[in-house]
Amino acid sequence: MANFMTLHKQQGGQALRDLLAKPLGNALTVLALAFSLALPATLFMLAKNVVAVTEEWQVPNQLTVYVNQGASDAVAETLYDELSQWQEIGGTEFISPEQGLTQLRQIQGFDEAISLLDDNPLPAVIVVTPANDDAASATALAAKLRAESTVEEVRLDSDWLQRLSAIESLVLTLTVVFSGLMLMAVFLIIGNTLRLQVLNQKAEIQVLKLVGATDSYIQRPYLYTGVWLGLAGAIVAWIVTLINGLLLDTAVAKLATLYSSGFRLSGLRIDEGLILLMITGLIGLLAARLAAGKHLREIEPV
Repeated sequence: MANFMTLHKQQGGQALRDLLAKPLGNALTVLALAFSLALPATLFMLAKNVVAVTEEWQVPNQLTVYVNQGASDAVAETLYDELSQWQEIGGTEFISPEQGLTQLRQIQGFDEAISLLDDNPLPAVIVVTPANDDAASATALAAKLRAESTVEEVRLDSDWLQRLSAIESLVLTLTVVFSGLMLMAVFLIIGNTLRLQVLNQKAEIQVLKLVGATDSYIQRPYLYTGVWLGLAGAIVAWIVTLINGLLLDTAVAKLATLYSSGFRLSGLRIDEGLILLMITGLIGLLAARLAAGKHLREIEPV
């Protein structure tokens, strides 16, 4: 067992030294692998943040009830008291026309426009939170509220959440599709690199077979080469993804400020980076095994 581990250590180390002995050609291969991996890694990072945004904003469905424009404050407050007693409603919030106008003034750019108005055009508003969070109950409650004579309009605030959920689904689908394509590209790059390496070392392989070396013994250094190439590409891809995250975080911060949010882009965590390393190392191993193994079986000693 000790001799077996020593042999693996020697062959793994020799494979790494052989890669470092040809820095230019292998560096180009590593960069090709890295940029192939950086795309799915960046898409995963974006998808993770989109999911975080949707989870943060997945509040219970809210309905905005607009009272008739001509209704008095007493009528609006009476409606508010009635709605508070409904079993389908979990919570209510009353916003008077004066409160609504004050909130509108706080929005940048509206203060000057509001100052030109002679009267307050805003109606009284009641924000209703359904007792049940499912969309069917919220839709049924909205229809019941519209039947009230003092209600002008009812808006279901979950519509934008449905759009956000559709965007999330699209981003996740793109991430899966592009990840599959790029991982296949990594597999092909490593496999083709090792195929050429086996063909270039055909004479050496024939000599090794003449002296009795088995296919598994000859193949093992190529397996380690595939793993080393995969790990090197994953490390560079991790660095590229971190740089992409820093660049995108600036744009995300500006966008979040416009929505009065403190959201910041979350980059790849250490455990996610380690998963990237393991997946790429495994792909390198499989690609080396298939490519090198096939050609090694075809090479026979002269």
